[in-house]
Amino acid sequence: MWTQAEFTLFQKYVFIVLVPIAIVVGSIGSILNVIVFSVSTKLRKSPCSLYLIFSSIGFMAYLNVVALLKLLQVGFAIDPSVTWLWFCKLKFYFVGFLLMLPRTYLALAGIDRYLMSISNQHRLSSRKVAVKVIIITCLFWMIICVHNIIFYDVLTSSNGLVHTCSSSPGAYSTFLSFYSVFINGLSMPLLMTIFGVLTVRNLQRHRNQIQDNNTVGTFQRRKKQEYVILRMLLVQLIVNIILTLPVTFYL
Repeated sequence: MWTQAEFTLFQKYVFIVLVPIAIVVGSIGSILNVIVFSVSTKLRKSPCSLYLIFSSIGFMAYLNVVALLKLLQVGFAIDPSVTWLWFCKLKFYFVGFLLMLPRTYLALAGIDRYLMSISNQHRLSSRKVAVKVIIITCLFWMIICVHNIIFYDVLTSSNGLVHTCSSSPGAYSTFLSFYSVFINGLSMPLLMTIFGVLTVRNLQRHRNQIQDNNTVGTFQRRKKQEYVILRMLLVQLIVNIILTLPVTFYL
């Protein structure tokens, strides 16, 4: 049986190995996503591509800011947040902001695909609308995550020797538990699943309504493209969750 000290040391070394891999793999994948969706003429015209580009940028920011800070804290005992109150508050503000922003953009990409499955020229599925939604979403999470600035503090142990950057005990800790599970954890995967299923159903219904052979061929190509995009969104969401999980677990 391992002692508590041995198990803690094991966790530390696993973290030191896994997080740099997550940062490198996630950053390379995000850069490739931005290049592909920016360079490809066909993909660049789609509002869905805008959501995916900004999701990739946000995800890369999370890995290179939040994950890197957590690596320094867990792996090398470097943690400015226990010394400076402002750093403590801003650290957890950006944890919440950079965690949810890219996931929300992925969910919005899924919603955009659903709108396109209703009508190929849906008025809400346009680059102009996408730019506005991207800005509003960013402002939304900037405001929502302010609670981290308000309620996080540098707490001192009873003997005065240990300092930690943590949330204030009491009602806020209870709220934070539910917030972490339902907002950070379940909300975006659930939205992606719902709109993914609705998109597939719409495509199936349109297929059953089409009789003309030429139209059927065109629709089949569109249906294939939609399935490819949906799978791409699902893969990106899964990768996002997997690569952020080690860091989120230690927060």
